[in-house]
Amino acid sequence: PALGGPWPNRHSVIERAAQMRAGSRVVIAAGALMALSAVLAISPARPAGLAGSAPQFGVAEDASKYAEDGGAAVHASLTSLGMSQNRWALTFTGDPAVIGEQQFLDRAVPVANAAGIDIIISLFPAGAKVPNAADFCTWVGNVATRYPTVTKFIIGNEVNATRFWSPQHTDSDLNAGPNTYYATLSRCYDSLKAISPGIQVIGMGLAPRSVDGKSTRPLDFIRAVGVAYRASGRTTPIMDALAVHPYPNPNANPPPAPDRAGYENPGFYGIPQLDRVKQAAYDAFKGTGQPTTLNGLTLVIDEVGYQSNETGSPGYSGSETSPTVSQAQQATYYVRIVQLYSCDPSISAVLFFHLIDEFNLNTSPTSGGWQSGFQHPDGSPKPSAGAVSQAIAAGCTGAKTTWKPGAPATKKKLKKRLT
Repeated sequence: PALGGPWPNRHSVIERAAQMRAGSRVVIAAGALMALSAVLAISPARPAGLAGSAPQFGVAEDASKYAEDGGAAVHASLTSLGMSQNRWALTFTGDPAVIGEQQFLDRAVPVANAAGIDIIISLFPAGAKVPNAADFCTWVGNVATRYPTVTKFIIGNEVNATRFWSPQHTDSDLNAGPNTYYATLSRCYDSLKAISPGIQVIGMGLAPRSVDGKSTRPLDFIRAVGVAYRASGRTTPIMDALAVHPYPNPNANPPPAPDRAGYENPGFYGIPQLDRVKQAAYDAFKGTGQPTTLNGLTLVIDEVGYQSNETGSPGYSGSETSPTVSQAQQATYYVRIVQLYSCDPSISAVLFFHLIDEFNLNTSPTSGGWQSGFQHPDGSPKPSAGAVSQAIAAGCTGAKTTWKPGAPATKKKLKKRLT
């Protein structure tokens, strides 16, 4: 995660990982787990989502990667919620032969396998600078080879933001970010498919907006990658799924309900605006070897979440400085997200950020100040846990989401938009 998230004090995965390695641990008390099990019905993990089937639900939660039990307690909580997916972050430091956090992965991957939890790994450079594509994709291949039971990899994180992929623009190349990302994604796709055709390559992990003047609007980024794809002459795919982070506008106080959490800017997208993402992918890749959501590409909701107000709640410290919703509102909003996305056949996975609240309401050396989870820091459930469990079990209760492409952007309009 990065600045594309909803509130200013949100830390990146890199910072959160560093905090946990430094000794900050998330402990789930046995009593809290028992309480959660009593509240929630147990649902078996389901197979990986496919286009046209119900999406799989899960979380983006690194706590299970670092936990001394290998994540067993976290996975038990996910199963109780009716979830089967857990996304971890892994960063590339420049040496293709070095898999950072290998000792944690060696312990945690088998535990996830035993629990029936499907691990997704988000792979991206530790610094903002664009990585050497050959080195990065060699490293990606080494990760996939060492952990053959992990078959879903996100290449990059919020790659339209300078926080994670820089530069986005240069004097000689106004689309430097999309162009270098295309070169990296296509190379990594080929590397991973050579290891196993069954690996799912997930692209982009787009921030919902351009977080600063040097970043790229997410929908423009997709279209620019399409321009690079067409110019390359490639005739084979570069991704099986496209990851998005549809957070609410961080400037909205209070944060709006999911159905109203859209953006006016036509280059941005919010929770109810995935039609914009589908149109951008259609504009970018129609008629090429890269599928769109009309012929096989799926969407992965890589991150979504609302912070609940925990001021005065036991187990928290610090002072909240960001817009929040009440615990009851969080539960209602999360149920609505499940309802919306359960009915969209183009969505293969929905990952909430995250499972367990961080204890500090603001940033500190040991906390990123993020309270969007289903559990308090001690592992006891928030109202959203039971509500979402029931919503996942219910599945799509309304009309299926349908989408048809509008008129594609003309070359003249597309060139103007991208520059």
